Amino acid sequence: HEHNYASITHSHNSHTGTLSITDKKHEVFHEIVKPSDNSTIIFGENNSTEDGSIAISGVAGTKTSGKSINYGVVGHSSHVGVRGQSIGNENNSGAGVVGISRFGTGGYFSSEHSYSLVADGFGKLNNYDPSHNLIGNGNALQVNGNSDFNGKISIKGTSEDSDPSNIVEYFEVIESEYISAGDLLLISKEGKSKLTRSREEYSKSVIGIVSKNPTININNSGKTDKIYPVTLAGKVMCKVDARKNPINPGDLIVSSATPGCAMSGKIDSFDKIGTVIGKALDSLSDGIGLIPIFITHQ
Repeated sequence: HEHNYASITHSHNSHTGTLSITDKKHEVFHEIVKPSDNSTIIFGENNSTEDGSIAISGVAGTKTSGKSINYGVVGHSSHVGVRGQSIGNENNSGAGVVGISRFGTGGYFSSEHSYSLVADGFGKLNNYDPSHNLIGNGNALQVNGNSDFNGKISIKGTSEDSDPSNIVEYFEVIESEYISAGDLLLISKEGKSKLTRSREEYSKSVIGIVSKNPTININNSGKTDKIYPVTLAGKVMCKVDARKNPINPGDLIVSSATPGCAMSGKIDSFDKIGTVIGKALDSLSDGIGLIPIFITHQ
């Protein structure tokens, strides 16, 4: 820096004491853009094009031994304490904020009156920071590794969902070109954890229905091709054939002879035990259609 009385550039370390600056500056900036020095009291811009360049660095507590409480950087505000942003790069490897630790947690979030962490994949953060308007693709959170949850988990469908949410597991299907949402699937005679569309009445090999809106996804197949989300629990839309037997709410649902379709059934013999895939939640008086059923294996 330079003094008005003596235009000499020198190191701040040549001064004794600490550095404290108080001033008033402001300039609103929107979206993911570089703020100017008109909006900040301390402005650091590193124009290096090499790896490892840092604009502002805060280091504290490196000389202490044992447990201590110290902070490298503290942001304090009535709105947002710290805002980190990145324009990313062609490999999509940029990040607004990165937290890493050798022995502690990489990041810790806590709130006294609201959610400790909000991850929004759509960029709709108006309640938190209306200065930007992103259009996300819906990807909110990716977790690599084990996770522990102590407390309740609530999963809600969105207003865009026209089909019920459900818990699914992905299975390989031997006739994938014919499979669509709502199909009732059975264990194929080929085995090897492969499935096929149902084609017989009261089959004991029923597994589940192909979901159109899988919410909790499990993939133990080890494959990425010819796999489909099969509903294991919850409500799902199911293809049914009511031409032989009308379907009423509460009816037991079993496989039919129509490929991929279920039907209303009655467990009136020991041979039919284990053939129920669910219970009808709606009715269909005739024809082939889609109705919601609740998965319940019997």
